[in-house]
Amino acid sequence: MAEISDREMPLTEHLEELRRRLIICILSLAVGTALTWSWSGEFLSWLARPVGGLVFLTPTEAFFTRLKTAIYGGFLLTLPILLHQAWGFTAVAMGRGLKRALAFIVPASYFLFLFGVALSVFVVVPTAMRFLVAYGSAEIRPMLTVSAYLEFITTLSLAFGAVFQIPLVLILLQKAGIVTREGLASRRRYVILGAFILGGALTPGPDIFSQVCLSIPVIILFEIALLVMAWQSPEPGARLERVEP
Repeated sequence: MAEISDREMPLTEHLEELRRRLIICILSLAVGTALTWSWSGEFLSWLARPVGGLVFLTPTEAFFTRLKTAIYGGFLLTLPILLHQAWGFTAVAMGRGLKRALAFIVPASYFLFLFGVALSVFVVVPTAMRFLVAYGSAEIRPMLTVSAYLEFITTLSLAFGAVFQIPLVLILLQKAGIVTREGLASRRRYVILGAFILGGALTPGPDIFSQVCLSIPVIILFEIALLVMAWQSPEPGARLERVEP
């Protein structure tokens, strides 16, 4: 069956397709959450090791925290399906050049996001928490609630995942003609300085290890972005023209 273009498809068919894809997304997320529920308890126990254990203050806090952990895990597990459904719904309205660019950027964004989250959860958080908990004493003992600890890890992981999108943002900006590879390369020293400042701002605690864990990958990804941008060229007519006053 020939594909119906965006202009030919009536509004009712758009809404029906949106409904069908939303149902697929919800069911996929539910299945992913059910699959990750089985190991969410063990994962929380592993996360609690650097702080020596967690507590909960209300009868339902432990249950809902484990449920949130399963939902987060299910979201990461089913994110390729969610992105595929979003792509299928919006692709008909995209130009050929944008489709080619997104065919590379969307999968790369997913894997970079996962890498940033994994780096945060498995390297930065355990190291940083051991450093921070070490400030306690016999009179000052840590008593972290499981919900607050999960919120802390989630926020930090999302920050790492977002920072790892910077190279793709640069590629898109170059594709639109807003920035150039030469201009970015000439400001490399400022990018390196900014990476370490960003690492110090986003990582908990003053330990240099956590800061380097974020800063070095950002610098490496910036250099990879420059290599990719060398193969790219701005879309014809994409560069914005300066309007004379």
